Amino acid sequence: MKKNVLFLTLVAIFICNTAFAQILTKNPNVHKNAITSLAKVKATNYYKLGLCANEFNTEDGLGLRSSAEIHAMAKLSADFVSQYEGAQIAGINVGFCATVSNITVFIRETATGANLASKNISSTTKGWNQVIFDTPLTLERKNYYIGYHIPVLPQATYAIGYTPESEATQNAMLLSINNGELEDYTGYFGALTVQMLLSGSDEIFSNKAKISEVRMAKHQPINAVVDVPVKIRNIGINTITSIDITYTLGTNAPVQQSFTLNAPVGSAEQTVTLKDVTMNMGGNFTVAITKINGVDISGTPVTMRIKTYEPTTTVERKILLEQFTTEQCGNCPSGTARIKSVIDQAEFAGKVIWVAHHTGFYTDNYTIPASESYLRFFGEGGGSFAPAMMLDRTIFTGTVPVMQVFTDVTQIANTFRQALNIPTTTSVAITQANTVDVNRKVKITVSGNDNSSTLPTEDLYVYIFLLENGITSTTQGGADGTFTHNNLIRSVMNGVGGTKITWDENNRFEVTAEATLTPGWNAQKMDVVAFVASSYQNPLNDTEVLNAVKEKLVINSFSAVENVYGETIHAYSKNGTIVVDGEYTSISIYSIDGKEFSNNNLPKGVYIVKLENKGQNAVKKVIVK
Repeated sequence: MKKNVLFLTLVAIFICNTAFAQILTKNPNVHKNAITSLAKVKATNYYKLGLCANEFNTEDGLGLRSSAEIHAMAKLSADFVSQYEGAQIAGINVGFCATVSNITVFIRETATGANLASKNISSTTKGWNQVIFDTPLTLERKNYYIGYHIPVLPQATYAIGYTPESEATQNAMLLSINNGELEDYTGYFGALTVQMLLSGSDEIFSNKAKISEVRMAKHQPINAVVDVPVKIRNIGINTITSIDITYTLGTNAPVQQSFTLNAPVGSAEQTVTLKDVTMNMGGNFTVAITKINGVDISGTPVTMRIKTYEPTTTVERKILLEQFTTEQCGNCPSGTARIKSVIDQAEFAGKVIWVAHHTGFYTDNYTIPASESYLRFFGEGGGSFAPAMMLDRTIFTGTVPVMQVFTDVTQIANTFRQALNIPTTTSVAITQANTVDVNRKVKITVSGNDNSSTLPTEDLYVYIFLLENGITSTTQGGADGTFTHNNLIRSVMNGVGGTKITWDENNRFEVTAEATLTPGWNAQKMDVVAFVASSYQNPLNDTEVLNAVKEKLVINSFSAVENVYGETIHAYSKNGTIVVDGEYTSISIYSIDGKEFSNNNLPKGVYIVKLENKGQNAVKKVIVK
């Protein structure tokens, strides 16, 4: 993860971001209440195809605080362009918010590949710039990258046009700064103002529509009969008077329903409702437009995964709150306080399990590799930020599971309620068989069962975390004096991907994991968290947690033999080293936060000293003054 800073200067969301080597900003001279100047696509002989809206604010461009070379583009996927196959790509429409010189507009098959077509512009105008290639291309069913190259974008020149609305959740704004890695800005700003300019027969552009939203709860009672609203938009050059929509659930046969409507060219979205859809199984629910004005078409389908359950077999559930925070994040103490103020409410007592990943905005001494692996929940290529959180690895707002820690605590509470209202039939429990002695061994068994009559058809996994509480720090950004870290993830005991569940004949599962506590971890202040979830590597709309549980770590006593060895030796500091009176075969020295040190030139502080001698062990605490 690159450790760079992105500032959204006009959006007061109070987060720390890591994303890009340069500081990309919106135009700081734009005021929210000012009258905006919108660049509108003018009527031409070309059909405009892109991921951005047809209008954008020419006063609110993106720029850099220092001059830079820019490659900017959007990816139009093969599925997105397929219904226009056979059209001619005459050129590209590009939108700018300032005049820039010596621009090259291009179209490619890959982001960094050779140009299929390109053309130079000596100087852009503010607004839309229509660029026609010398030789048109024939549009095929494949990926296209359309965009432009700016050799020098002058400092504080806010020329890059964008629209907050986008036809895609990613790849609508890809930027490379000074020939660095191509990064995806879609999640931060929206879509780059670039469009294909297409020409061809009216047949290619007639009878075109897209599904913009399918509204249905992801969890449905088995055999429920529901109505499903579907939002559609006319994107063709003729009025739509009738439309057929076909839906498929799981392995069921496709079902077609017909609708009459009046959708002129350029009209707003309209909603049609699929009637009496029976939820007789779980699986992919796919909706596609299959006929417009009586003409068969092959529109891009929309798919969502439906999970069914028996209402009588649901069990009590707790939700998993995963926080992203670091000591370098100056806004994280206030974010933590907002989360705590909601969790402390009686409504949520004992229902929210809170764990803290120390990553998202750089790293600190408490960062572990597993937490960095979970940065994928921010979205591919979209950068990360803190303070951030996600609930049950489920998308509740936006397009990815991770969301900001809302400044309005009522929004946090409302999201908690949404998560708690999702049913589950899977129970989970923890059994401990620990020997938290000088060997500091822990053994955790997680078990549970699924109460439904049929087992889940998807692969499910058990994840086991070890947490520590009450860790004091004086290096937390944004905190005055001492700050206390709680719910800090010390270990993901069974690996970042968890352990795949194997069900027995009684719909039960059991998973066991073992670990050794690092010297310096205070076992008396540790918790165990276990949860059942889909694979964390699934698409981000299908990684949800089904249920979670949390318990205090069980502490057992030292054995008599180990106590005897510990009583025979004495450890103390002298001239920056640890001196041991007594026999030992090995010595390990750790700071109280678990960092290992060599036994020389030790800085002042408190250290945990682990000694071994002929199979016996002892742990001593030593202060270096």
